[in-house]
Amino acid sequence: MQDYPNCEHIVIDGDSQDNTREILKRYPHVKWASEPDRGLSDALNKGIRMASGDIIGCCNADDCYLPGAFKVASAHYDRRPETMVLYGDYREVDLEGRPLSVKREIDFDLFILRYLHVNCIPPPAAFWRKELHDRGFWFDESLHFAMDYDFLLRVALSRYKFSHVATLLADFRRHPGTKTSSGGQAAEHLRIVRNQNKLLCSSPARLASMLQAFLCRCARTKRTCLRAVRGHYHQQWWHA
Repeated sequence: MQDYPNCEHIVIDGDSQDNTREILKRYPHVKWASEPDRGLSDALNKGIRMASGDIIGCCNADDCYLPGAFKVASAHYDRRPETMVLYGDYREVDLEGRPLSVKREIDFDLFILRYLHVNCIPPPAAFWRKELHDRGFWFDESLHFAMDYDFLLRVALSRYKFSHVATLLADFRRHPGTKTSSGGQAAEHLRIVRNQNKLLCSSPARLASMLQAFLCRCARTKRTCLRAVRGHYHQQWWHA
């Protein structure tokens, strides 16, 4: 439940052949579309174009926002108007919604975002200003797995302000069927990292692969050290 009333719900359904439309019709306040799409990026862009608010958040069908998430995000944007992307902490849950672990993030670090082997900004716990899309930042519809990482990296490389709040904002459902568990996401992620670095793009394939692996290890080490200093691992172990 959210205690922030000034929000709109937009559901983009990829022409499901079940009773999704009938369920959506029960909620007149919900904006929705049910039609074939060209993948998740296309669906995200379609939903964003339907939005009338100033702040965007995208939550996949498996995930959910924790109580109070909208109020936390709104309050932060009011206090820090220079923030363009806001992200918080999250919980991993199982198929039944039972918490598996608490994931605490660190303050924004461009080097870590750029070279880590995974997206260090949790998409279900992230919000951003809609004006980014007015400035040309959309989800790349040629990507099918790592479109959120690509979007956030392009925004970060354009030097827009990112902020982290040390508050649990969302639940991320972990199971073998998620896109995060697929090899396709890792392959797209690596390709995005390489395409956004002129040195990696211009180097021979073998050298680029070695350099990219080295930068990834540096980013992972830096993130591990920062999380350890802030006691994140102790909190995870204590919670478990």
